[in-house]
Amino acid sequence: MDITSFEQLWVEKHEDSYRDADPSCWDNRVQEFNRNKPDERINLITDFLLQKRMLTKASTVLDIGCGPGKFALEFAKTAQYVIGVDIAPKMIQAARENSSKQRFSNVEFVELDWQKVDLAALEWSKKFDLITAIMSPAINNKENLDKMIQASKGYCLICHFLERFDSVGDELQKHVFGQKKEDKYGNRGLYCLFNILWLAKLYPEIHYVSSDRQVNRTVEEAYHHYVNRFRARTELTPTEKSLIKDFLEEKSTAGLINERIRSKMAFVYWKNS
Repeated sequence: MDITSFEQLWVEKHEDSYRDADPSCWDNRVQEFNRNKPDERINLITDFLLQKRMLTKASTVLDIGCGPGKFALEFAKTAQYVIGVDIAPKMIQAARENSSKQRFSNVEFVELDWQKVDLAALEWSKKFDLITAIMSPAINNKENLDKMIQASKGYCLICHFLERFDSVGDELQKHVFGQKKEDKYGNRGLYCLFNILWLAKLYPEIHYVSSDRQVNRTVEEAYHHYVNRFRARTELTPTEKSLIKDFLEEKSTAGLINERIRSKMAFVYWKNS
């Protein structure tokens, strides 16, 4: 297979694909993403970047799909300067508030749709020492990957789940939508982008991280979590929302939903030549 074959495979719709860019889907999740709770992924990814010398005191960093800015702000503790971009205005607002509270002076947050970004107009061509896209749907085709490469004068890192098993979420999805079809590629996007990078002689590397954690939510928190999570991929009918609510109420114990989440993440990283 050549680059064109992987480019075409990447954009074929899979039932687990995100819908076309819709800021409201992510604005609806700002409270969930911005909760003041520990996220082991922040330290895992930051420590990895530091260990690999991809993040240094001299680094200029771009974080694509920055959400409320948690990764960007952690990077800013080391880097010279960090820019976080996100399509969702409420995410950017939360990121700016978080930055202000922590008194950062070397980070900025910009509302921006990566699919429409004009690198020349922003003077971002070969601007950044490190570009990250962490659990971000923004890098969803070769064109958007190419823009990431074009903006980098050093390293790039893309992180996504290869596997994820949610003890409650998987059962709920089956209950509402029927049996989920497995992606035979594990993660189609990662599979395609890795091969595109390989064929382009950028020779990416992969690092795997496994996680096993417990998450506790009230029924109401769980309801909003799953409604917003499913809405990122498909529009929900009133009947489907009702099924979600009834399922969670039945699953709850003392008003809480206790969920075990087991996952394997892949860090795909490379240096632009």
